[in-house]
Order: sequence, then structure tokens, then C-alpha cells
Amino acid sequence: METFVVNVFGSDYNIRADREGGHIEKVARMVDAKMRELDRQYHQGSTGRTAVLACMSLVDEQLAGREQDAAWVRRRVGALIEKLENGIGPERPGGT
Repeated sequence: METFVVNVFGSDYNIRADREGGHIEKVARMVDAKMRELDRQYHQGSTGRTAVLACMSLVDEQLAGREQDAAWVRRRVGALIEKLENGIGPERPGGT
């Protein structure tokens, strides 16, 4: 496990992680950018409040992406099932 120093929203943090430094820095930049964006929009005046809003926003984005991915998979599987049924015919009860 390595230790990295990252700067988020003007503060340095020592982060211990099994990931490579480039990944940790990318995550820190994303969090910093989200915090700065929300601070400009909402002027919370509190780093803690801004951090919570940033976390909620980032998790919301991730969940929305997962939902979109799941919907795509459902559509794709449905289309493949339809192709299979059209190619070999629908499954018959009793295997005949």
C-alpha cells in the first residue's frame, strides 16, 4: 500500500491506497472539480457542506450511469432473444 498526497478544494490529504498514483490523482481532481463547481453554484460557505453535496452529486451520476447501462443490457438481451426466436422458432413446452 502506498501513500499519496492529493489536494482537494485547497487542502492536502495523505491517501493510502493499493491503486496507482495516477488513478488516485484522477479521483482527487474529479472530486476537486465537483466541489469547485458546486461551490460556485451554491455558495455553501462550508467545506463540509460542499463536500457532502459533491459526494451526493458524484454518486448520483454513477447510479444514473449504472441504470443507463442496465437498461441498455436489457434492450440488447431482448433483441438477441428475439433474433434467436426468429431464427430457431419459439421454445415449445415439453421440448417438442
